[in-house]
Amino acid sequence: MEADPLLAVLALFFLLFTAGAFVPFTASVFAYARVEKRHRSAWAGLAQHTVHVDAGPYRGSVIVPARLDRAPALVRAAALGCFYWSWFCALTWVGVGVVGRELPVLAPVVVAGVAVALSLAWTGKRLLRRDTRVVSSGRRVAIGAGVHAACVVMLAVGLGGVDWGGPALVFAGVTVAVAALLVLAVRRNAWLFVHPRRDGAASPSLPVWLARMLARRAPSPCR
Repeated sequence: MEADPLLAVLALFFLLFTAGAFVPFTASVFAYARVEKRHRSAWAGLAQHTVHVDAGPYRGSVIVPARLDRAPALVRAAALGCFYWSWFCALTWVGVGVVGRELPVLAPVVVAGVAVALSLAWTGKRLLRRDTRVVSSGRRVAIGAGVHAACVVMLAVGLGGVDWGGPALVFAGVTVAVAALLVLAVRRNAWLFVHPRRDGAASPSLPVWLARMLARRAPSPCR
């Protein structure tokens, strides 16, 4: 009696994986394009890299050969991977949860899979927004995705043996690849996420609306 739900979930997994892997235009691609265009200004004007030139024993200078007009290619690739894989994982795990609702052992994995999918989508948005918190949260999301993929492989092998182990290994391999790309993008461009403002001013610690209100109420200095 348990073979029918297992076969149905396996068939659904293959169907969703095939559709998600080969459909060229998906909701994730449009979401990535929209978010990337909206937050492109957060990267414009940042120094891509600097070169220190020594002009003498007491003099030196810093030259900026090039400046960014958008997020670096590695950051954009990681964000696109997060958007795409989050869309695929959310669709897959919701479908698996609906079809395999008669198997209680799948419930924790499905819930964790949806949570990982939402975390990947939010991390991709943070990458494009140049959010400083992504430096630490991106690594945690990557570790969580890898641990979840390992749990999926162990559960699949335990339930269906080789028949389930093969698709689960493919799923885990893609998940680990996306997680590795995320970690690499954050590690190589960590200094850009904590780069000071382009005008050289310090970032305000108060919200903008509160800082403006206090500035208007502050008394003018005596001359």
